[in-house]
Amino acid sequence: MIVEAWGPDDLACAQEAARALIELCISGEPDPEAGLRVSRVSATGSDLVPTVLDEVVFALDTSELAPVSVEVERDVDSAVTLRFGLAQRGTVRLTGAAPKAIVMLAQESVGADGRSRCRFIVDV
Repeated sequence: MIVEAWGPDDLACAQEAARALIELCISGEPDPEAGLRVSRVSATGSDLVPTVLDEVVFALDTSELAPVSVEVERDVDSAVTLRFGLAQRGTVRLTGAAPKAIVMLAQESVGADGRSRCRFIVDV
């Protein structure tokens, strides 16, 4: 499946891409009792979106709890933190096959306002 995401900057684009990837696989609401999964990665420029998406694939594949939401933030030291809202796997609806890899097709700034767009293939 080819997915395209947009945002006003690279970080917002990465967050929208991460949310889209989760929604392709799982539908559910975060369970406050399940807590959060926090991942911190180092990524800038053209590495940002692929690094964030790889972290989502890892969370979907390895967590005993299902990641059903994600927030992506840049830290003061330029690292990126992903906060996954979690749910019990038995309470979510699977909407597609679990992704195994991401193939980036394009990541670019578009338009005079500098909006960011990315396009990628989800390999299942």
